[in-house]
Amino acid sequence: EQWYQRRVRGAQKEEKLAAKRIRLDKATVESMILKAFKKNQYISQKNLISITGQPEAYLKEFLSEMCVYNTKAPHKNTWELKPEYRHYESSASKEMETD
Repeated sequence: EQWYQRRVRGAQKEEKLAAKRIRLDKATVESMILKAFKKNQYISQKNLISITGQPEAYLKEFLSEMCVYNTKAPHKNTWELKPEYRHYESSASKEMETD
């Protein structure tokens, strides 16, 4: 009976390790966030965590820098890109076209 419990505990530990989120480099996470906001203007933190696969504390560093947290209806408890990031990629592509 004890060997079975140890085996189950070992399997549970492996599952926890597999579920841990690994931090990616800053540029990759920023591009993932911008890509997510191309599809939706307002995204909950829970959805951003699942989209990026990053740890909550690490992701929140990016969100506080790049986004605004909405505390009032109709988009309560969601994140929205700051104005300077909203047109970032479109303005960069326009600059390339004019060169």
